[in-house]
Amino acid sequence: MTRAVGIDVVDLDRFKTVVERWGDRLLEKILTPAEIKHCRGKAAALPSMAVRFAAKEAFIKCLNPTQYRLFTWQSVQVVNAETGKPSLKLQGPLADCLAPVRVLVSLSHSDRSAVAVVIFDSQD
Repeated sequence: MTRAVGIDVVDLDRFKTVVERWGDRLLEKILTPAEIKHCRGKAAALPSMAVRFAAKEAFIKCLNPTQYRLFTWQSVQVVNAETGKPSLKLQGPLADCLAPVRVLVSLSHSDRSAVAVVIFDSQD
C-alpha cells in the first residue's frame, strides 16, 4: 500500500549557478561525503549532484510533520547497486522512525534537468 509519493525536478542551469556561488559549502550541506566523492568521479558530476538533491527534496515531500523534524540532509544518502540501480540509505533517528516503511526511488536527468520520485510503501 502506497503511503506517500514525492517528486522533485531541478533545473540544471539554476543548480549550477547556486553551486558556483556557494561551492563546497553548499555541497557539504546537502550531500554526504560519499555522495560528493561518487559524483565527482563521474564525467557528468553536476547532473549527478542535482539528481541526488532532487531525491532528497522528493523524500522530504513524503514525510509527515513528526518525521520531518528528524530529517537532516546527511540522514538520507543516495547509493547505487553495482547495476546502477539507486536506493536511499537512511541513517540516525529518521532510519529508526521509518524502519517499517519501504522507501523506493527513481532518478533521471537530461542536459537540462534532474528529476526524482520517491515512494513510501507499507510493508504490510
